[in-house]
Amino acid sequence: MGITSTLAKAAVQAVSKIVGSKAVLIVAKDTPEQIPVQFNPAEYSITDGTTYAQKERRKKDEPVVNYSGTQLSRLTVKLYFNSDEFFSASGAISGAVKMLMGGEEDDITKPINKITALTRIDGNTHKPPGCIFVWGSLQFIGYVESVGVSYTMFDKTGKPLRAVVDLAMRGFNGAASERESPFLSPDRTKARTLTEDTSIWGIAEKEYGDAREWRRIADANDIMNPLDIPVGRVLRVPSINDGD
Repeated sequence: MGITSTLAKAAVQAVSKIVGSKAVLIVAKDTPEQIPVQFNPAEYSITDGTTYAQKERRKKDEPVVNYSGTQLSRLTVKLYFNSDEFFSASGAISGAVKMLMGGEEDDITKPINKITALTRIDGNTHKPPGCIFVWGSLQFIGYVESVGVSYTMFDKTGKPLRAVVDLAMRGFNGAASERESPFLSPDRTKARTLTEDTSIWGIAEKEYGDAREWRRIADANDIMNPLDIPVGRVLRVPSINDGD
């Protein structure tokens, strides 16, 4: 997929520049942008899954079930943000000094808004920007799927002082993005060589889960007599989605 090549290169460049043990969310651009995480997460979870397609049988209740591909991994993690001025006297003094000097106080909504913006479509690429979440050995490469923000503490003016961000991403965990399945899924056309130990029925059973699907292979290879196929012939095994 596109994220494998484009984001993997950006990840190598961006991650190599990170120093320290703080978690960080990197926006993959020509010049990668880092969105620092205020506190390292207490935990995160990665969910992997597969997709199966089923083909109904006319004379049996049980359908033919075929593996059709691997889903993108899903990373979920909670990120915590707290205002310095809420937790320490020095933070309050620092905020007061900034106001007196004409500067801006620390605002936890700024980094949160940057994270939320990663769900929006980029006008140049017509899709949300690619990202890499990096923490320790975790280098999750993909796209932000959703961002949920809960503001849980405010000052007397209504300014948020504490927030929890539920971040979900779809993609691959580091080197996993470079892996390719050694098998082709049944929704793709394949080639199989007939040997002395195989038959057109055996190939149909292995590829489609139903030996009676041999006719699909026979039709794709203009075979009139399934008992008269020479050993060594390369047979085209069509996609399970081809035909009826």
